[in-house]
Amino acid sequence: MHLPRFKTAGSSNENGGWNLSFGDDKGAGAVGASDSNSDLSTVPKRTEGQAERKGSAFGAFATICCVIIGSGSLQLPLTLKQSGWIGLLLVIMSGIIGTYTGMLVIKSLYLMSGNKVRNFNQIGQAAFGLPGRLIIYFFHAVYVIGIVGDYIILSGTSFHTIAMADGHDIGKTTWMVICALVMWLATISLKQMSEAAILSLLGFATSIITILIAIIQSFMYPYKGDGNVPFEHHKATHQSAIGSGVPLALTSISFSFCAVVVMPGVEASMKNPNMWSRVLGSAMTVVTGTYVFIATVGYWAFGDQVVSPVLDNLPHNAATKAAQILIAMHVIFAAPVMTASLSLELELALGVTKEKLGRVKEFIGRFIFRTIFFGIMTAIAIVIPYFGDIISLVGAFSTSILLFIVPVACYLKLLGWSRVTWYQLIVGVCIMGLGIYVCVLGAKGAIETLQEHIREDKNN
Repeated sequence: MHLPRFKTAGSSNENGGWNLSFGDDKGAGAVGASDSNSDLSTVPKRTEGQAERKGSAFGAFATICCVIIGSGSLQLPLTLKQSGWIGLLLVIMSGIIGTYTGMLVIKSLYLMSGNKVRNFNQIGQAAFGLPGRLIIYFFHAVYVIGIVGDYIILSGTSFHTIAMADGHDIGKTTWMVICALVMWLATISLKQMSEAAILSLLGFATSIITILIAIIQSFMYPYKGDGNVPFEHHKATHQSAIGSGVPLALTSISFSFCAVVVMPGVEASMKNPNMWSRVLGSAMTVVTGTYVFIATVGYWAFGDQVVSPVLDNLPHNAATKAAQILIAMHVIFAAPVMTASLSLELELALGVTKEKLGRVKEFIGRFIFRTIFFGIMTAIAIVIPYFGDIISLVGAFSTSILLFIVPVACYLKLLGWSRVTWYQLIVGVCIMGLGIYVCVLGAKGAIETLQEHIREDKNN
């Protein structure tokens, strides 16, 4: 996957395109000429609340992979059941778009004038003023709350199911509270994104091991009509393309690539920000390759009978149980990383910083704020009926807007219409149009699922 590289030249770009200048261009990054030097020679001065640049490139890589790869990877074989083999092209396309919009987010940071705090909502402020900032704040909060709430439910439910099978269950609600407490303990310890490297590495490792277990078991127990097919199933069948299922598959696949909300914090914590292009490109290549692999093997093995998660197609043996435990552990590791991306921005807005309060008061403020956040989040996840379906509905809006629309709109506005080339405009309009399409389809699917669950409960 070819990625544009940041440049440090200060002259105009004859190609009218990608390269950004980080020199002394009256405060804002300008469109620059091609240059043999692709390093970031000038990094904006650190301001109050800004992360110290001490994170490694590998830590940034692990954070991006951890946030993206997770339980969503186990539902990708189902998207091929919906769309046919052509769904693999949708996975690759979504990976390219995720990489492109991730690059635009960081480019937008360097187009902001002055030594501003470099976080996600400030991009909206710089591009569209206070309305832009508030809109991004809202959808960022909705996205993180939805993800963390789902993670609390998923991890608690997984441990509840495993414990029930062994006859040692303590109740699903209790498991959810325990999982939320573990997430909370990890979250209050994070002062900046670079400190999430260990959690990210653990989350990345658990997800990869889970996927490997699913792939190996799928190869071992496919529905091929040779004695491996369980009595309630038939030989797996496959289709090349199912036109009616492509839109739904695209919606599910695109939601599996959203990580733009953590990217500003990750890049801002890197000791060598000139490595960002390679870090993002490597991470998205690994993610996309992993998605293609698990989707291909899962659909090949179970075809028209594949379910989500694909672990439910596998025999109920020790390996499958290990995979269920590992994916629950993954979301526990990933939740603090997601929470930190929002908490750090809100705490900065509230003045909860070491520069203003000192080390001790800053920790107390962080402790109180994040404790309240997790307390409310856990209570909502436990008490509100159909919470998962409601979050899927609002998540359809937030994910599509944050992944497809915000990065493109903000970048084009900050770059300046006079500098936007015709092909940048065409690509940008296509991506934003796709975002609107995915948003509508995702919301429609979530509403139908919510209505179906309500009807089922009434009938019971």
